[in-house]
Parts: sequence; C-alpha cells; structure tokens
Amino acid sequence: MDIIKVFALGGLDEDGRDCYVIDINNDLFVIDCGVSLPDKTIPGIDFLLPNPSFLINNKDRIKAYIITHGHDESMAALQYFYEKAPAVIVCSESTRRTMIRLAKIRKTGSYFDFKIVDPSSDFEIAGRKFHTFQTCHNFANSFGVAIETDQGNIIYSGDYIIDYSVNQSGYLFNMKALSRICDNNPTLLLIAESKKASTPGYCSPHHLISPIVKKYFLEANKRIFITCFWQNLFRIREIFELAKEGKKKIYFYDEYTKKIITNFMEIDEGLLDKNDIISKEDLLRVRMQDIVVLMLGIDGELYDEMIALSLGRNEDKRIAINENDIFINAALARPSMETAQTHAIDAIYRTGCTVIALKNKQISSMHAHQDDLKALLSVTKPRYYFPIRGNFVNMMANAKLALSMDIGLNHNSVFVLDNGMTILLDGTRPKIIPNDPEKIAIDPAMVDGIGISSHSNADLINERRELGNDGVVVVASTVSLSKKQIVSGPDCQMRGFVYVKEAEPLLKSIVNIYVDEINTAFQSGKDNFELAKTNIELRVKRFIKRENGREPMILPIIVVSE
Repeated sequence: MDIIKVFALGGLDEDGRDCYVIDINNDLFVIDCGVSLPDKTIPGIDFLLPNPSFLINNKDRIKAYIITHGHDESMAALQYFYEKAPAVIVCSESTRRTMIRLAKIRKTGSYFDFKIVDPSSDFEIAGRKFHTFQTCHNFANSFGVAIETDQGNIIYSGDYIIDYSVNQSGYLFNMKALSRICDNNPTLLLIAESKKASTPGYCSPHHLISPIVKKYFLEANKRIFITCFWQNLFRIREIFELAKEGKKKIYFYDEYTKKIITNFMEIDEGLLDKNDIISKEDLLRVRMQDIVVLMLGIDGELYDEMIALSLGRNEDKRIAINENDIFINAALARPSMETAQTHAIDAIYRTGCTVIALKNKQISSMHAHQDDLKALLSVTKPRYYFPIRGNFVNMMANAKLALSMDIGLNHNSVFVLDNGMTILLDGTRPKIIPNDPEKIAIDPAMVDGIGISSHSNADLINERRELGNDGVVVVASTVSLSKKQIVSGPDCQMRGFVYVKEAEPLLKSIVNIYVDEINTAFQSGKDNFELAKTNIELRVKRFIKRENGREPMILPIIVVSE
C-alpha cells in the first residue's frame, strides 16, 4: 500500500506563499511554489518565499513541480532556488510563458525544464498517473490536479470559482473532467482553497466589474483611464470587451503595460485585436472620447504611478489627466496596501476628473465562496479533507462548511494544520505529525533587491527596523599598514538619524571614537581591524543612546592599503 505524507511549506494561515508537498513512497511531488508580499513590519523586503531547505536537501527525491497557474503566489518562488533543486515543471503553456518572463524581469537566470500539459489532460510522472481539470480563475488555463494512489485520488483544487456564464475557452471550469476523475477512482484526500470560505453564496457574478463600469464605456463622452493589476488577466480581458462594446480603442499608459499585454496576447487568443490598439504615433489623431488608457502594475508601484500621473510626472507627457476625464480604479488593494491606495486615489481626485473608485465590498476576488466549495465537495466526496490557502479563520470556516454537508466527513477526517505539520495516510487511521524544524524548515526565506538573504530572518528584520526607525551612521577611512596610520578620512555620514548641521558635537565624538579604536589596533601590533570595527560599533551605539536615546545602525568601514 502507498505510504502518503502531505504537508505545506507555505500557504497555511497566510495569503500567498503556496507550496504543498505530496510524498508518496518517498517520491516528492511539489504542487505550486509561490511568494507572498511583506507587510509594513518587514521593511526593505520584496518577497517572502517558502523555505527551500527541505527541497534542496531532498532534491534527488523530487519528481516534479506542478504549477497550477501563473500568479506570483503560485509560481514565483521557484525561480530563486530551482537550480539547487531542479525537477520537471508541469504547467500550461500560459504559465510557462509567464514564468520565463518573470525570471527575465527579476534577472534570476533560472533554466527551467518544462512539461507542458493541457488544462484538462492525463499523463504520467515517475510511473504515477496524474489528471488535470481546467478551472475558472483570473489567469488563463488554470487547473486543478489529481494524483492517483492505491488508496484513492489526492485532488488539489487550485484557485477556482464556478461561473457558467464564462464563454472564453481559457476560463471554463471543466466539471465534466473532474467528474470523470472522481467516477474512475474514489477521492482519498481533497485539498481546497479557503481564502473566501467565510463568504456565503457563489463568487459569480460578484467578481465582474462590467455591471458597475459599463455605463461609462457606453454613455460617457469622455476619455477613460483605468487601472488593473498586471496578473489579473480575467479583468484585463473584461476591460477590453467593454472598450470594444463602447467602440473605444486601447492606449497603453507606459512600456511596462505594453510589454505585459503583448505577452498575454500570445498566451490568450482573442484577448485584443491589434486594430483596437492606439500606437504612440496615432495618439493625437484619435478623439479623446474614443480612448481608454490602460495602466497596469503591481501593488504599490501602480499606486505610485497614479500619483505621478496626478502630478504630471508621468513618462508620456502627452497624457495629462484633467477634469474632462474619467478615472476608474479597478486595482483593488490587499489589506496591507489600503493606505497606499487611499493616497493614490486622493491624488487623482485633486485633478478634478470624475473618479470611480471600486471597493472590495463591490468586487470579489476570484476565489471559491461557500457554494463554490460545496459544489466541489459534492462532486469529489472525499474521505479526508485538507483546507489550505487563507488565514486561520478562513481555513476553519472551510472545515466547518465541509462538516456541515453530511458527506461522511467528521472531526477526525478534516485537517486544519500549520505549515510543516504532516498528514500521514498509510491505510490505517490518519496521523498528524507535529513539525520538526530540523527536518522541515518553515520560516520564510526573504528576497531583497539582490536575491535571497543569507541572514537569519530575525537578524534581517531587526536590521531593517533599525534603519527604518533610527537611521544609519556610516564612518569610513583608509588606513596604511606600512605607515600605521589613517591616510584618508575619517568621513562620517548620517542618514535618517539627525541633521548633520545640527550634530557637529555628535559627529566629532563619533569620529574620535573611530580614530581611537584604529590607533588601538595599530598599537596592538595585530592590525585586527575586525575587532576594531566591533568595538567602534559598540562604543558609538552606547554613546548615541546616552546622548539622545536613539539607536541607529552603525556601519564602520576600514579600507586597508599597504
């Protein structure tokens, strides 16, 4: 009998960082491998990744990465450690193109070995049968996956909603394929998302912006600016359909937007006809009321562009927003970005244009609501259920929903876990194995501008907070080993600490401490400048703390010459 272990390296009690490991007879199959975005308590960090140490340490056992769709939270982490833990990547062509593009943008340089599959298909990996079924999500050709075992199927839902009104082939939920999978083999374990499990009803049609903004495309005799996050391909398509219905043409706000749409036009057929695009050369030849200016971006960067536009600091000076325009914000902020969104919208209001600021209460993200989850549970009828992807309150809501459905589930067969905890299914009663951090590390890996940090998470966060709260003091000089003296400097610079003009006594004292420790190092005859730097840091920190109560980061720099 197959011995099955299932655990998460990320994605439980959090938004993003999805990474789920299926261990079957010591063969590892990794489903999704994404990032999450940091909140304001982690300054200076671009992304949080699942800790890759388990995958790197067990790289010889990894048979495949299965990436269900091309969103950051599902696939963007892989590029940062793939070369240290390579395996075939199973995904759709749409996801493949997006992964390659992101790797180029972020200059990670990873080489990927892809196995391209249709969103609804059957295939084998390492002698084991897999089945995918297409789902409806806001990225084209998303899918869920089923893995056959001799105990039954392990089914991973992926991100999905059930929307029978969709008529584009890349966004259809293939219920027939899922039913066939369940008819041929019973479901041992269903792994399903929980992000919107607290929300009653179906997600559809609450994910659509068309009912709210359609009138502006059809009736308003004004130019339209509209924002959207770059990975929300479903909403971008919706905007294009509205523009076409209103007989308007699309102008790309900047080169970033143009590159994104050009890439998506290759993976989503029929997304936009080239005749519906206004080139830079033709911008001034088109009537203002016939133009839709599309602005794409990611989180805070997009909100910064909105502010730049409002101040006339945008790259294309021919686009100046004014009281004759309509501005529609369809880039709805996640909780940690709501303040940035508010500032951006406020700046747009100051231009005098008509502002349509869509709200999260009006538009739902494309994740399964309660009735979407009930439909999935009714079709799959799992023996065991594992809610994932979402905060703990949503995972609990998902579990309670499953228990209420009278499909044979009970409190011993529904698992609400933390990252690193393992479900063991060996044909007897299921067992939950507590996490051992020595075997399965789950603390997030952090990515800043130069790659994955080599610091410990605690040290890195403390350093970033010091910089953010109290600033930094840098003292540097060049010393000569032959002359045993300082030959250049010392130079003291302060940032985010105090105004230098108001701190002459403080500067002199810091420089005196620095010079004293350098001279002490020379007098010792060992030229031990590492010890000198440590002593400078400790003494300067104590001095500043005593003088004004601040604790800036101290960076002593000693350049050695002969």
